Amino acid sequence: MTILFPRWIRVLAITCLCLLPGAIASAAETRLALVISQTDYAGDLSKVLSAGQEADTIAGALKDTGFDVTRAHDLTRNELKSALNDFRRKVDAAGSEAVAFIYYTGHGAQHPESGDSYLLGIDAELVAASDLAVYGLDMQTQRDGFAATGAKAVFLVFDACRNVPGLEGYKSAVKGLSRVEAAPDMLIAYATGIGDVAKEGVYAPVLAEELQRPGQKAEDAFAAAQRRVAGRTNRSQLPWTNNLLYNEFCFSACEKPAVTERPQPFELEMSGAVLDQAFFAAYGKYGEAEVQIKADEDFGGQLETFTFNPAFAVKFDDYIAVVSKGTNKDDAHVNSGRISAHYIKDGEVIGTWQDLAYGNGFGMPPDYSLRTGLLNYPTMMVKSGWMGQGQVLSSEELIEITPDGPVFRANVLTLDDTTGAAYDELKPCVLEGTIKPSRTGTDSFFVDYKFTSEVKGEDRKVEYRLDPASGEYVPDFEYESEVCAMLMYDQLENSGD
Repeated sequence: MTILFPRWIRVLAITCLCLLPGAIASAAETRLALVISQTDYAGDLSKVLSAGQEADTIAGALKDTGFDVTRAHDLTRNELKSALNDFRRKVDAAGSEAVAFIYYTGHGAQHPESGDSYLLGIDAELVAASDLAVYGLDMQTQRDGFAATGAKAVFLVFDACRNVPGLEGYKSAVKGLSRVEAAPDMLIAYATGIGDVAKEGVYAPVLAEELQRPGQKAEDAFAAAQRRVAGRTNRSQLPWTNNLLYNEFCFSACEKPAVTERPQPFELEMSGAVLDQAFFAAYGKYGEAEVQIKADEDFGGQLETFTFNPAFAVKFDDYIAVVSKGTNKDDAHVNSGRISAHYIKDGEVIGTWQDLAYGNGFGMPPDYSLRTGLLNYPTMMVKSGWMGQGQVLSSEELIEITPDGPVFRANVLTLDDTTGAAYDELKPCVLEGTIKPSRTGTDSFFVDYKFTSEVKGEDRKVEYRLDPASGEYVPDFEYESEVCAMLMYDQLENSGD
């Protein structure tokens, strides 16, 4: 039976379709991903402790760019084979508009004679070279299988270049993975170079940021990750990519976001000659320097001695910012350590920020992490907070290392936890905030807030947007002060009604 809709409904439907070209394009293209992490290996193989976190980071980036992600962890050889076979058939069934992404982090090994490379199940017990074929899956066979699906684009990413013990009859282990060539419409990427060993936790976060960066083609995203990892590790880890993509594909939007001003380029130096020379220019010594700094009058105004060590440097066009960490070991129960910054041009200090950030106890500098891809330039996420009466409040202070000096950008609540105050009828409340970059530009970022304990409030995704007048990022919503304590006691009162 044919159902005839009134003409106005048909016109409305056509109009809606015309207004949604992106929805039509995404419906035609099927994005599928398999993300595998291997940690708990048997035998003499070391545990890959960061594998789960690496895989979760990549999985999150793929989900954010429209992939249907299948996540797997700690698979034996047979389970690993089944997972790959099932996924390959899923890609095959999706047809010619499928895009497949496979990310594997764990142990991989190269045969000491044939040079064939294998992905290893966690049940691998490697004694003789022949064990590789028993406990591992040949990477070339996997390459051939996914090439045969006829997918629009296939990405095989192996963060598996770990060191494995020597095998019986061979003097030493063969490091890293051998070269596996990409098939047409395929890109193969290794976390480090052919025959080399990758550090844990280095490649995945950089690649994840590039996958989510709008305005670049897929091959450019991998090339950017390759350059950034090389710079971050002082070229001790050099990722390798083999690209045979022929169909244009972008993980995020292909169109570059509209920007009013393009940031100047920079290089992040975590070690090596550039950092050493910048530290020497700032302190007149290499590696470590003692500096006397006068305390604030509110704290006695006396001279205190700090031992500074280099942390990182940011290299701009013609000058360098060097950040160092200072520890105060004077005889006192609590003496603030600190983080300092110096800007250097032609070997001369042109700007000093001696009190960029303070520690909060026992003379140590504050804990921080370093983020790129969040704002325009490397950003320190300096951790602070307090604990009292069973409640913990933690925040992160964002300090961006820009060409014009370090700039305070925002103070973000990242944890409100009343677990320590929960007793008898009181139930714990925990609010956790995760800072995430915006996919549209660096004039904003997001904080994903979730209540993760028994007492619940309203989860929110809060946007911090740059206020050009103040230079700070301003949130579009703020939770009330000590929101978890309020919710915990409200829940107790309501339970007695």
